[in-house]
Amino acid sequence: MHRIAFAAACCERLFPNYGIFLQEIKEQGWNEQDPIREALDEIWGFLAGKKVDVSRFRQLLFNCERYPYDYENEETPEGQRGAWIVCNTIELCLAQTPQQTFLVAKEIDETLFEYIDYLRCQSEDESSEDISHEQLLEIVANHPFTVREMAKQSEDLQRLREIPTLTPEFLQ
Repeated sequence: MHRIAFAAACCERLFPNYGIFLQEIKEQGWNEQDPIREALDEIWGFLAGKKVDVSRFRQLLFNCERYPYDYENEETPEGQRGAWIVCNTIELCLAQTPQQTFLVAKEIDETLFEYIDYLRCQSEDESSEDISHEQLLEIVANHPFTVREMAKQSEDLQRLREIPTLTPEFLQ
C-alpha cells in the first residue's frame, strides 16, 4: 500500500500536465468523461480503506487505456505521460511489485527529460551545436525541476517509511 501511495503522489504532481492535454483535446471536440481523474480518485479511496475489487481496477484500467489516442500531438507529450502514470498506478494496485513502482518513477523521469530538453531546445539559437546524450543527462539531472521532484520523492518515501499504517489523515 505504501508503494501505491508513493505512486499516487507522483500521479498528482503530473496531473496538471494531463490537464493541459485534456484541455487541448476538448478544444478539438473530445467530450467524453475523463477516466483518468476518476481512476486516480478511486486509487486514493482504495488507499484510504475503500473496498475496491480487482474487476473494478481492471475496468478503470480499460477505461484509461481507451483514452483518446486519436488526439495525440507533439505539443502535449507530458500530458499523455500524466495519463500513462495513472494507468501504471492502477496496474500497481493489481500487481503490487517493486517493478511496477519503478515504472511509475520512470515515467516521472521521462517526463522531466522530455520537458527540460524541450525547454533547452526552445532557448537555444540556431548556431548552438548539438550536445551529447551524457551532457543532456547532466543538464536534466541538475535542472531545478528535477532537483525539486527528486527532493519531493525522497520526502514522500521518508514519510512513508515512518508510518506503519496509512490513515486517511496521513493520505490527505
